[in-house]
Amino acid sequence: MEVFVKEWRFYKKILFLSAPIILQQILRVMVDLCDSMMLSRVGEIEMAAVTQAQQLFFIFYTIVGGMSVSACVLISQYWGRRDLDKIKDLYAIGIRVNFCFAFFILFLFCFFSKGIMSFYSTKGEVLNLSSSFLRVSSFSYPLCAMSVMIFACFRGIEVTSISFYVNLISYPLNILLNYTLIFGKGIFPKLGIYGSAVGTLTARLIELLILLIFLLVIDKKITFRFTDFFRRNKKLSDDFRKVAMPIVAHEIIWSVGTTAGSSITGRLDVLVVAGYNIANIFYQCMGCFMNGILHACSVTIGNTIGSGADRGRIKKEAYSILLIGFLGGLFLGSLTFLLQNQFLGLFPLSEITRNYTKGFILILALIWPFSGVEMTGMIAVLRAGGDGKTGFISDIFTMWLITIPLASIAAFWLHLSPFIVVSIVKLNIVLEATVGFIRVLSMKWIKKII
Repeated sequence: MEVFVKEWRFYKKILFLSAPIILQQILRVMVDLCDSMMLSRVGEIEMAAVTQAQQLFFIFYTIVGGMSVSACVLISQYWGRRDLDKIKDLYAIGIRVNFCFAFFILFLFCFFSKGIMSFYSTKGEVLNLSSSFLRVSSFSYPLCAMSVMIFACFRGIEVTSISFYVNLISYPLNILLNYTLIFGKGIFPKLGIYGSAVGTLTARLIELLILLIFLLVIDKKITFRFTDFFRRNKKLSDDFRKVAMPIVAHEIIWSVGTTAGSSITGRLDVLVVAGYNIANIFYQCMGCFMNGILHACSVTIGNTIGSGADRGRIKKEAYSILLIGFLGGLFLGSLTFLLQNQFLGLFPLSEITRNYTKGFILILALIWPFSGVEMTGMIAVLRAGGDGKTGFISDIFTMWLITIPLASIAAFWLHLSPFIVVSIVKLNIVLEATVGFIRVLSMKWIKKII
C-alpha cells in the first residue's frame, strides 16, 4: 500500500499555490528586517522598545490570521464544490468580524498602552517608548485586519498571486516611507521610531485600497460587489463560529504564550532583548518559505476533503504534507546555521549583543525540523480537516503548564543562562510537533464541515 502521494500534479499544485505566498511573506519580512536595521542605527534601546511593542501586534496579527484561516478553511471546501453564493457570504462574514475585532483592539491600545506594555518590560525608558509607539501604530490595525481576511478569502479559491502583486507595491512603499520618516529625508520630518508607525499606517491604507479595487472591480471568479458586504447567512455564521472558536483560541493561547517567552527575556538585560529579537527576525525570514507551503498545503487538502475524496486519498496527502514539513524544516535549519554570519553583518551590534544573537540563532536552527512538522501537521492538515481543538488543548499543556513555568523558574529563580531559558521556551515547538504528528497519523481529524 502506498503511503505517500506519487503524482507530480499534487506537488506541482502545492508549489504553484505556495510560490506567490512565499514571495509575499519575503516582502513582509523585508519590512521588519529593514525596520530593525534602521532602528538599530537610532539606538539599541529604541530598537528594543519597538520590537517589544511589536509583540502586541504579533498577538493581534495571529488572532486575525486565525479568523482568516477559519474563513479560508470553509471557503476552500465550498470551492471544492464551486458554491459561489456561499463563498460570497463567507467573504462578507469574515471581513466584518476582522474589522470589528481590530477596532476594539485599537480602542484598547490607545487608552491602556502603558499598562499593557508593562507586561513585557519593566525598564523605564524602554517601557515609555514602547507604549507610546504602540498607541500610534495601533491605528493601522483595522486596515491590516481587513487586508489579511481578503487575502485569506482569495487563497480559499486558489487565487494566491494577488497577495504577491499587492504587496509588491505596499511593502517597498512601506520601507521607503519608514526610511524617510525615521531619519527625516527630503521634505519629510524626522520622527524617529514613530516614523516607522506612520509609514506603516500609510502603506496599509494603500494596500487595502488596491485590494478593494481588485475584489470589487477586477476579480471575475466570485464577482463580489459592494452590496455583498452586507450579506447575512445565519447558518454560515454559525459554521464560521464553530470552525473559528478552537482555531482562534489556539492562536490566542499560542501567541500570548510566545510573547510570554519574550516577556521573560525582556525582563533580563536590554542586550539580551536586542539579541533575541534579531535572532527571531532571522527565524521569520526563513519562515517565509514554510508559511507559504503551510497555506498551500492547507488549501490543497481542504479542496480534497470538500470534493468528497475517499479516506485513502486524504491519508496519503496528509502523510505527504508531513514529509514536506520535515524536509523543509531540515533545509531551513541548515540554511539558518550557514547564513548566520552574513545576516549578522547587516547590524551594527556590540560584541556582547552579537554573541547573544549567535547563540539564539543556533537554538532556532536546531528547532527548524520540528517547526516544519508542527506547521504542516498541527496547523495545515488538522485545521483543513476541521480539527482546531487539538492545537488548542496541546498548547494549554505544552506551553502554559510546561515550558513557560520552567522558563520562568530558570530565568528568575535559578538565574540560568539566557540560552538555557530560550531553549526551554522553544521546547514547546518540539512537543507541539510530536502531538501534531501523532494526531495526523491517527486519521481521527477528518471532518467534512460544509
